Amino acid sequence: MKNERLPLFVGVDTVKFDLGVSRAKAYEVIKDLNEQLKKEKPKALVVAGKVNRIWYEEACLLSGGH
Repeated sequence: MKNERLPLFVGVDTVKFDLGVSRAKAYEVIKDLNEQLKKEKPKALVVAGKVNRIWYEEACLLSGGH
């Protein structure tokens, strides 16, 4: 059995699906989360249009929403 790894970053389609929002709103959520991440962890790697999977899951899925 192959050990599958999840991608390190989540894209707009995942955010859109998980939160049930428009594409534009999903990009806004990603931008906000990336700004928060950079504030709290200045050395973190940020990719435009994507968000760190762990950061995203903790902020949006585990806490009940953004």
